[in-house]
Amino acid sequence: MVYKRKLIVLSGLVGLLAIVYLLTIFFDPERINTRNAAFLWLDAKLQDQVDGIEISKAGEWNTPIKLIRRSNNWYALIGEGEFPAKSARVEDLLRTLTIRSAYPVRGSAASSHERLGLAENNASRILLKGGAGLSLLDLLIGGRDAAGQEIYLRKNGQNEVRSGEDKFSVYIDGAETSWYNLRLFGSQLSTDTALVQRLTVFALPPEDGGEQADPMVITRNGGGWTIDGLDNELVDSQRVDNYVRGILDAEGENFVPGLTAASTALSDGRIVLELGNGTSLTINVGTLPEDKKGATASGSNYVYTLADWTLTRLFRDRSYFSK
Repeated sequence: MVYKRKLIVLSGLVGLLAIVYLLTIFFDPERINTRNAAFLWLDAKLQDQVDGIEISKAGEWNTPIKLIRRSNNWYALIGEGEFPAKSARVEDLLRTLTIRSAYPVRGSAASSHERLGLAENNASRILLKGGAGLSLLDLLIGGRDAAGQEIYLRKNGQNEVRSGEDKFSVYIDGAETSWYNLRLFGSQLSTDTALVQRLTVFALPPEDGGEQADPMVITRNGGGWTIDGLDNELVDSQRVDNYVRGILDAEGENFVPGLTAASTALSDGRIVLELGNGTSLTINVGTLPEDKKGATASGSNYVYTLADWTLTRLFRDRSYFSK
Protein backbone atom coordinates (compact mmCIF):
# COMPACT_ATOMS: atom_id res chain seq x y z
CA MET A 1 0.00 0.00 0.00
CA VAL A 2 2.85 2.39 0.87
CA TYR A 3 4.44 1.64 -2.51
CA LYS A 4 1.20 2.35 -4.37
CA ARG A 5 0.74 5.66 -2.53
CA LYS A 6 4.30 6.71 -3.40
CA LEU A 7 3.75 5.75 -7.02
CA ILE A 8 0.52 7.79 -7.18
CA VAL A 9 2.23 10.81 -5.57
CA LEU A 10 5.23 10.58 -7.88
CA SER A 11 3.00 10.18 -10.93
CA GLY A 12 1.03 13.23 -9.86
CA LEU A 13 4.22 15.28 -9.43
CA VAL A 14 5.46 14.21 -12.86
CA GLY A 15 2.13 15.20 -14.40
CA LEU A 16 2.17 18.54 -12.60
CA LEU A 17 5.72 19.27 -13.73
CA ALA A 18 4.78 18.38 -17.30
CA ILE A 19 1.85 20.79 -17.20
CA VAL A 20 4.03 23.55 -15.76
CA TYR A 21 6.64 22.90 -18.45
CA LEU A 22 4.06 23.04 -21.26
CA LEU A 23 2.54 26.23 -19.85
CA THR A 24 6.02 27.76 -19.62
CA ILE A 25 6.66 26.97 -23.27
CA PHE A 26 3.24 28.15 -24.41
CA PHE A 27 3.41 31.46 -22.56
CA ASP A 28 7.10 32.09 -23.24
CA PRO A 29 7.33 35.76 -24.34
CA GLU A 30 9.66 34.98 -27.23
CA ARG A 31 7.32 32.30 -28.56
CA ILE A 32 4.32 34.62 -28.15
CA ASN A 33 6.12 37.32 -30.15
CA THR A 34 6.98 34.79 -32.86
CA ARG A 35 3.35 33.67 -33.13
CA ASN A 36 2.10 37.25 -33.24
CA ALA A 37 4.72 38.15 -35.88
CA ALA A 38 3.48 35.49 -38.31
CA PHE A 39 1.47 37.46 -40.85
CA LEU A 40 0.43 37.48 -44.50
CA TRP A 41 -0.55 40.48 -46.55
CA LEU A 42 -3.11 38.81 -48.81
CA ASP A 43 -5.35 35.85 -48.07
CA ALA A 44 -4.45 33.11 -50.54
CA LYS A 45 -8.17 32.67 -51.26
CA LEU A 46 -8.15 36.12 -52.86
CA GLN A 47 -5.19 35.48 -55.17
CA ASP A 48 -7.32 34.25 -58.05
CA GLN A 49 -9.53 37.34 -57.75
CA VAL A 50 -6.67 39.72 -58.52
CA ASP A 51 -7.07 41.03 -62.05
CA GLY A 52 -5.27 44.36 -61.79
CA ILE A 53 -1.95 45.43 -60.26
CA GLU A 54 -0.32 48.83 -59.91
CA ILE A 55 3.30 49.12 -58.79
CA SER A 56 4.64 52.55 -57.91
CA LYS A 57 8.03 53.76 -56.82
CA ALA A 58 8.22 56.25 -53.96
CA GLY A 59 7.01 59.66 -55.10
CA GLU A 60 5.75 58.28 -58.45
CA TRP A 61 2.21 57.19 -57.62
CA ASN A 62 0.90 59.07 -60.66
CA THR A 63 2.90 56.90 -63.08
CA PRO A 64 2.59 53.31 -61.85
CA ILE A 65 3.37 50.16 -63.75
CA LYS A 66 -0.07 48.77 -64.62
CA LEU A 67 -0.78 45.08 -65.16
CA ILE A 68 -4.11 43.46 -65.97
CA ARG A 69 -5.25 39.87 -66.27
CA ARG A 70 -7.09 38.63 -69.35
CA SER A 71 -8.24 35.03 -68.78
CA ASN A 72 -5.06 33.32 -67.58
CA ASN A 73 -2.62 35.78 -69.13
CA TRP A 74 -1.20 39.03 -67.82
CA TYR A 75 -0.67 42.18 -69.88
CA ALA A 76 1.11 45.46 -69.26
CA LEU A 77 -0.68 48.71 -70.06
CA ILE A 78 1.65 50.95 -72.07
CA GLY A 79 0.08 54.13 -73.34
CA GLU A 80 -3.26 53.10 -74.80
CA GLY A 81 -2.18 49.55 -75.63
CA GLU A 82 -1.95 46.18 -73.91
CA PHE A 83 1.28 44.23 -74.26
CA PRO A 84 2.25 40.74 -73.04
CA ALA A 85 3.60 40.60 -69.49
CA LYS A 86 5.65 37.90 -67.80
CA SER A 87 2.89 35.93 -66.11
CA ALA A 88 5.40 33.90 -64.10
CA ARG A 89 6.85 37.08 -62.56
CA VAL A 90 3.39 38.34 -61.65
CA GLU A 91 2.49 35.03 -60.04
CA ASP A 92 5.75 35.12 -58.06
CA LEU A 93 4.75 38.50 -56.64
CA LEU A 94 1.30 37.23 -55.68
CA ARG A 95 2.78 34.17 -54.00
CA THR A 96 5.15 36.38 -52.00
CA LEU A 97 2.18 38.38 -50.73
CA THR A 98 0.22 35.27 -49.72
CA ILE A 99 3.02 33.47 -47.83
CA ARG A 100 2.85 33.79 -44.04
CA SER A 101 6.15 35.17 -42.75
CA ALA A 102 7.60 37.05 -39.80
CA TYR A 103 6.24 40.62 -39.87
CA PRO A 104 6.22 41.79 -36.23
CA VAL A 105 4.26 44.92 -35.29
CA ARG A 106 6.56 47.90 -34.77
CA GLY A 107 4.04 50.59 -33.93
CA SER A 108 0.58 51.96 -34.48
CA ALA A 109 1.08 55.72 -34.34
CA ALA A 110 0.38 57.69 -37.50
CA SER A 111 3.06 60.15 -36.43
CA SER A 112 5.73 57.53 -37.20
CA HIS A 113 4.76 57.08 -40.84
CA GLU A 114 6.80 59.97 -42.20
CA ARG A 115 9.92 58.93 -40.29
CA LEU A 116 9.64 55.32 -41.47
CA GLY A 117 9.08 56.27 -45.10
CA LEU A 118 5.45 55.17 -45.02
CA ALA A 119 3.66 58.46 -45.70
CA GLU A 120 1.35 58.41 -48.72
CA ASN A 121 3.14 59.00 -52.02
CA ASN A 122 6.52 58.95 -50.24
CA ALA A 123 6.38 55.18 -49.90
CA SER A 124 6.57 52.59 -52.63
CA ARG A 125 3.23 50.97 -53.32
CA ILE A 126 1.75 47.68 -54.50
CA LEU A 127 -1.97 47.95 -55.21
CA LEU A 128 -3.98 44.83 -56.05
CA LYS A 129 -7.45 45.15 -57.53
CA GLY A 130 -10.20 42.67 -58.21
CA GLY A 131 -13.52 42.80 -60.00
CA ALA A 132 -14.78 46.32 -60.68
CA GLY A 133 -11.69 48.06 -59.34
CA LEU A 134 -12.17 46.79 -55.77
CA SER A 135 -8.98 47.14 -53.73
CA LEU A 136 -7.88 43.75 -52.40
CA LEU A 137 -4.59 45.04 -51.00
CA ASP A 138 -2.97 48.47 -50.85
CA LEU A 139 0.49 47.84 -49.45
CA LEU A 140 3.00 50.59 -48.71
CA ILE A 141 6.71 49.79 -48.50
CA GLY A 142 8.90 52.23 -46.61
CA GLY A 143 12.49 52.58 -45.49
CA ARG A 144 14.86 50.16 -43.80
CA ASP A 145 15.44 49.69 -40.09
CA ALA A 146 18.59 50.98 -38.38
CA ALA A 147 20.42 47.72 -39.04
CA GLY A 148 19.43 47.76 -42.71
CA GLN A 149 18.11 44.20 -42.41
CA GLU A 150 14.35 44.78 -42.64
CA ILE A 151 11.92 47.19 -44.26
CA TYR A 152 8.83 48.83 -42.82
CA LEU A 153 5.40 48.11 -44.28
CA ARG A 154 1.79 49.05 -43.65
CA LYS A 155 -1.56 48.80 -45.37
CA ASN A 156 -2.71 52.10 -46.80
CA GLY A 157 -5.47 53.49 -44.62
CA GLN A 158 -4.22 51.70 -41.51
CA ASN A 159 -1.79 53.04 -38.92
CA GLU A 160 -0.26 49.71 -37.85
CA VAL A 161 3.36 49.38 -38.97
CA ARG A 162 5.15 46.06 -39.38
CA SER A 163 8.66 45.17 -40.45
CA GLY A 164 10.12 42.19 -42.25
CA GLU A 165 12.60 40.82 -44.75
CA ASP A 166 12.78 42.87 -47.92
CA LYS A 167 11.06 40.67 -50.48
CA PHE A 168 9.55 43.51 -52.50
CA SER A 169 12.30 45.83 -53.73
CA VAL A 170 13.09 43.39 -56.55
CA TYR A 171 9.57 43.98 -57.89
CA ILE A 172 9.50 47.73 -57.29
CA ASP A 173 12.97 48.94 -58.21
CA GLY A 174 13.52 46.88 -61.35
CA ALA A 175 13.15 48.36 -64.83
CA GLU A 176 9.60 48.58 -66.14
CA THR A 177 10.60 46.26 -68.98
CA SER A 178 11.33 43.52 -66.43
CA TRP A 179 7.55 42.92 -66.41
CA TYR A 180 7.26 42.64 -70.21
CA ASN A 181 7.33 39.40 -72.17
CA LEU A 182 9.56 40.62 -74.99
CA ARG A 183 10.20 37.30 -76.73
CA LEU A 184 9.80 37.93 -80.44
CA PHE A 185 7.89 34.69 -80.85
CA GLY A 186 6.08 35.15 -77.55
CA SER A 187 4.75 32.16 -75.66
CA GLN A 188 3.52 30.55 -78.89
CA LEU A 189 6.86 28.86 -79.38
CA SER A 190 8.45 26.18 -77.30
CA THR A 191 9.93 24.71 -80.45
CA ASP A 192 12.85 22.35 -80.11
CA THR A 193 15.70 23.29 -82.40
CA ALA A 194 15.29 19.80 -83.92
CA LEU A 195 12.11 20.99 -85.66
CA VAL A 196 14.00 23.69 -87.56
CA GLN A 197 15.03 22.26 -90.92
CA ARG A 198 16.31 25.30 -92.75
CA LEU A 199 17.22 28.93 -92.10
CA THR A 200 17.65 31.68 -94.62
CA VAL A 201 19.38 34.81 -93.33
CA PHE A 202 19.05 38.00 -95.38
CA ALA A 203 21.82 40.17 -93.94
CA LEU A 204 21.47 43.79 -92.87
CA PRO A 205 22.98 46.40 -95.20
CA PRO A 206 26.61 47.21 -94.29
CA GLU A 207 26.97 50.37 -92.22
CA ASP A 208 29.69 51.62 -94.55
CA GLY A 209 27.29 51.50 -97.50
CA GLY A 210 29.11 48.62 -99.18
CA GLU A 211 27.56 45.81 -101.12
CA GLN A 212 25.00 43.72 -99.20
CA ALA A 213 25.94 40.08 -98.65
CA ASP A 214 24.03 37.33 -100.42
CA PRO A 215 21.46 35.43 -98.32
CA MET A 216 22.96 32.66 -96.19
CA VAL A 217 21.11 29.33 -96.28
CA ILE A 218 21.64 26.86 -93.43
CA THR A 219 20.15 23.40 -93.93
CA ARG A 220 19.86 20.48 -91.56
CA ASN A 221 21.87 17.47 -92.69
CA GLY A 222 21.19 14.43 -90.53
CA GLY A 223 22.58 15.28 -87.08
CA GLY A 224 24.49 18.29 -88.41
CA TRP A 225 24.16 21.27 -90.74
CA THR A 226 25.32 22.48 -94.10
CA ILE A 227 25.90 26.11 -95.02
CA ASP A 228 26.07 27.20 -98.62
CA GLY A 229 29.45 28.68 -99.37
CA LEU A 230 31.15 26.79 -96.53
CA ASP A 231 32.72 23.31 -96.81
CA ASN A 232 30.74 20.76 -94.79
CA GLU A 233 33.76 19.62 -92.79
CA LEU A 234 34.31 23.19 -91.62
CA VAL A 235 30.77 23.73 -90.24
CA ASP A 236 30.61 23.83 -86.43
CA SER A 237 27.18 22.18 -85.96
CA GLN A 238 27.08 22.87 -82.22
CA ARG A 239 27.52 26.55 -82.89
CA VAL A 240 24.69 26.41 -85.44
CA ASP A 241 22.44 24.69 -82.87
CA ASN A 242 23.17 27.45 -80.37
CA TYR A 243 22.49 30.07 -83.02
CA VAL A 244 19.11 28.54 -83.86
CA ARG A 245 18.16 28.40 -80.18
CA GLY A 246 19.19 32.04 -79.83
CA ILE A 247 16.83 33.00 -82.65
CA LEU A 248 13.92 31.06 -81.15
CA ASP A 249 14.51 32.70 -77.76
CA ALA A 250 15.35 36.18 -79.07
CA GLU A 251 13.87 39.11 -77.15
CA GLY A 252 13.30 42.73 -77.95
CA GLU A 253 14.60 45.57 -75.83
CA ASN A 254 11.15 47.14 -75.52
CA PHE A 255 7.78 47.43 -77.22
CA VAL A 256 6.98 50.33 -79.52
CA PRO A 257 3.54 51.66 -78.52
CA GLY A 258 1.50 53.12 -81.35
CA LEU A 259 2.99 50.88 -84.03
CA THR A 260 1.77 47.50 -85.24
CA ALA A 261 3.39 44.89 -87.41
CA ALA A 262 0.54 45.23 -89.91
CA SER A 263 1.23 48.91 -90.46
CA THR A 264 5.04 48.85 -90.18
CA ALA A 265 7.33 47.88 -93.05
CA LEU A 266 10.73 46.71 -91.80
CA SER A 267 12.82 45.37 -94.65
CA ASP A 268 16.50 45.95 -93.93
CA GLY A 269 17.07 42.31 -92.98
CA ARG A 270 15.12 39.10 -92.54
CA ILE A 271 15.48 35.64 -91.00
CA VAL A 272 13.22 32.80 -92.15
CA LEU A 273 13.06 29.52 -90.24
CA GLU A 274 11.40 26.58 -92.00
CA LEU A 275 10.01 23.92 -89.64
CA GLY A 276 9.50 20.23 -90.16
CA ASN A 277 5.71 20.59 -89.92
CA GLY A 278 5.62 22.69 -93.08
CA THR A 279 5.23 26.08 -91.35
CA SER A 280 7.76 28.88 -91.14
CA LEU A 281 8.72 31.65 -88.74
CA THR A 282 10.03 35.03 -89.86
CA ILE A 283 11.76 37.95 -88.16
CA ASN A 284 11.83 41.22 -90.11
CA VAL A 285 14.28 43.93 -89.05
CA GLY A 286 14.42 47.55 -90.09
CA THR A 287 14.97 51.13 -89.00
CA LEU A 288 12.51 52.92 -86.71
CA PRO A 289 12.20 56.64 -85.97
CA GLU A 290 15.18 58.12 -84.11
CA ASP A 291 17.36 55.67 -86.07
CA LYS A 292 16.60 52.75 -83.76
CA LYS A 293 16.50 49.21 -85.05
CA GLY A 294 13.17 47.45 -84.74
CA ALA A 295 11.72 44.05 -85.46
CA THR A 296 8.46 42.27 -86.14
CA ALA A 297 7.89 38.53 -85.95
CA SER A 298 5.37 36.15 -87.45
CA GLY A 299 2.49 35.37 -85.13
CA SER A 300 2.74 38.74 -83.38
CA ASN A 301 1.36 42.16 -84.19
CA TYR A 302 3.82 43.96 -81.90
CA VAL A 303 6.83 46.03 -82.93
CA TYR A 304 9.98 45.69 -80.82
CA THR A 305 13.13 47.73 -80.48
CA LEU A 306 16.33 45.68 -80.63
CA ALA A 307 19.56 46.15 -78.70
CA ASP A 308 22.79 46.18 -80.68
CA TRP A 309 23.97 42.94 -79.08
CA THR A 310 20.73 41.23 -80.14
CA LEU A 311 21.30 42.32 -83.74
CA THR A 312 24.80 40.87 -83.58
CA ARG A 313 23.47 37.53 -82.34
CA LEU A 314 20.75 37.39 -85.00
CA PHE A 315 22.83 38.31 -88.03
CA ARG A 316 26.01 36.25 -88.09
CA ASP A 317 28.21 35.83 -91.16
CA ARG A 318 29.47 32.51 -92.49
CA SER A 319 32.85 32.75 -90.83
CA TYR A 320 31.20 32.61 -87.40
CA PHE A 321 30.12 29.02 -88.04
CA SER A 322 33.50 27.80 -89.23
CA LYS A 323 35.56 25.50 -87.00
